[in-house]
Amino acid sequence: MSKLRSWGAVLGAATGVLSAGEPVLAQADLRLLREQNQILQQQDIARQNALAAQREAAAARGRYEAQQALRPLDAAPRTTPEPQLRPSQPVPPRGPADPGYSALNERLDRQVDERLAESNARLRAITPAR
Repeated sequence: MSKLRSWGAVLGAATGVLSAGEPVLAQADLRLLREQNQILQQQDIARQNALAAQREAAAARGRYEAQQALRPLDAAPRTTPEPQLRPSQPVPPRGPADPGYSALNERLDRQVDERLAESNARLRAITPAR
């Protein structure tokens, strides 16, 4: 009987250790997962930094090439024409105004005024809700 009790105690202790060991194993898994995530994050940051460096280098090369292309233009002699305040040829005289255009303009002005008056009348006819 004492052997059974001792085996029972051993089994009980082993069960207790195993049941207590599960959270320890879960914590170890979480720690491992966190470490893996940190490593992946650091790799991602390094990759983004490398891409940024490549973009900066490409932009610097582009600026350099643009400067190289513009250098001959800067070295070329500049010939600016003399500013002319008056036109080189006289302006031709105007002829008499076409009466058809003025009549058309007057009719358009009259139509615009009529439509505006109608719109204003409609707005004045609206009474606010009480």
